[in-house]
Amino acid sequence: MNLRDIAQWDVRALQAVQRSLSERAATIAFVQDGLADIGRLPTWQDDAADAARRRFRTAADDLSSESAAVAVVESLARELFDAVTHLQTELDGVRDTAVAHGMALSDNGDVADAVDIPDAAGREELRAELGAAARALILQAEDLVADAAAVLTRAAGGAVEPGEVGRGLSAPAPPPDGSPLANREYWDALPAAQRREVIELHPDWVGNRDGIPSAVRHEANVSRFADERSRWELERDRLRERLDHNVFGGAFTDDDARLWYAEQKLRDLDDLESLVRDHPDGRLMLLDLRSGERTMAAFALGDPDTADHISVTTPGIDTTVGSLAGMTDEASALKAEIERQLDLSGRTDDTVSTIAWLGYQPPTTTGPGNYDVPFLDQNVGRGWLLDAWQSDRATAGAPKLASFYEGLDVASQTPDPHITALGHSYGSYTQGLALQDAGPWQPVDDAVFYGSPGFDANDESDLGLAPGHGFVMRAHDDPITLADGFGRLGPDPVQTDLEQLSVREATTPDGVRREDANGHSEYPRPSDNGELRASGYNMAVIAAGLPELALR
Repeated sequence: MNLRDIAQWDVRALQAVQRSLSERAATIAFVQDGLADIGRLPTWQDDAADAARRRFRTAADDLSSESAAVAVVESLARELFDAVTHLQTELDGVRDTAVAHGMALSDNGDVADAVDIPDAAGREELRAELGAAARALILQAEDLVADAAAVLTRAAGGAVEPGEVGRGLSAPAPPPDGSPLANREYWDALPAAQRREVIELHPDWVGNRDGIPSAVRHEANVSRFADERSRWELERDRLRERLDHNVFGGAFTDDDARLWYAEQKLRDLDDLESLVRDHPDGRLMLLDLRSGERTMAAFALGDPDTADHISVTTPGIDTTVGSLAGMTDEASALKAEIERQLDLSGRTDDTVSTIAWLGYQPPTTTGPGNYDVPFLDQNVGRGWLLDAWQSDRATAGAPKLASFYEGLDVASQTPDPHITALGHSYGSYTQGLALQDAGPWQPVDDAVFYGSPGFDANDESDLGLAPGHGFVMRAHDDPITLADGFGRLGPDPVQTDLEQLSVREATTPDGVRREDANGHSEYPRPSDNGELRASGYNMAVIAAGLPELALR
């Protein structure tokens, strides 16, 4: 299959076949009813009558087999009509976009400049996007042909049972290890019926896949709550039974640790279900209880697919799913302040989404895991120091965060959404690595590092940011200061060339008196008067695209 084949697919012929088969099915049903009436022969009661009844039943059985085959093929023709119409509509859109930008689309999906236009990163990005879309359409067309051939083979071979129902076309799985762009194009190529099939039958295919629309991810992930609860209840009960029958308990096995995590994941499900109930307009963009010791999740307020401004907060040490409710409250306060600052600047139509991202496992100070180390002394920072030195979790989480940023960009219906990365504590180190791990087109426009032990960079160019679009905030009494200076996570953030913002008490340009941020955790939290602190205000104006209003 190629793009020319898709364009030349005769959907009117498919529609004609479907109508003809529908009429054939109605005719068969009429004859079957007639045979049933005649075959009763209520007043004929001899051997000849019995023989006649047998012949009527044989004829009726033959018609039943034919009716089953006709019904399945008629359904296939109807599904093919819808699927091919969708493919051709998508292909028209890809070709129109290519022509509008002076590009040519070959039959095999390659994209080249049709005219001599100076190359630029923006054009290369568009070429990649159009090529991915074209290849996804070809793969979908090939899957349609394979499914149709299988159905027709069964029907021709008499392998269809009377009364058999079901879809002739099954949704293909997404590309393994697909990029966010490939994931989006996979989803766009599916017709509506197959999208619904994926959500209902294979929610795990799309719930955690970057590039898929956020509403789809949310529906898929929420639908998995019951199955995940059953899975972890069974695991909990299995481990309890093993421990009960082991005279040494968990002394010589990891079963006691596994039980602790299984029970914790059930508590995490309780927390996530409450979070979704409390925020019915939110989006659960990540639900992962299987790939690590700890549950990983991400929750969005607002619609990131349509928002003009998107912020992503990456938390640090000791953050778990139990912390997401508090993070979401902070995201809500941040969203309200961003919208307020946009209104004050006259940009009343701009929309906002704020996201709490816990798609990695930061070091914690509770639990029996390898990274759950004793917390020595939070007040003087010795516990922070131990955990901040553990770079493995950040190294593992950074590619996931980079993919999440890219997924927001490619799933967006806004031509160029303004994306702001907000990283706290150990999360700021993960964020710094993620920005350096980004692909050739950095989707993040601004980045704020607060309460940071380091982020392995000295200026914006190291992070793929434009000059003046990287920011650092640190409270004077933040114990994280005891974790920097050793160079393991890069230079001391306050000594880098990034913009240094003030978190001291101040009256901001909007006339609001802002309290200062103290310690390690106050940066995003509203003060007692309900207003964001100076640090939270800074994050809001940067996420609004108004960095000139930040406190310095």
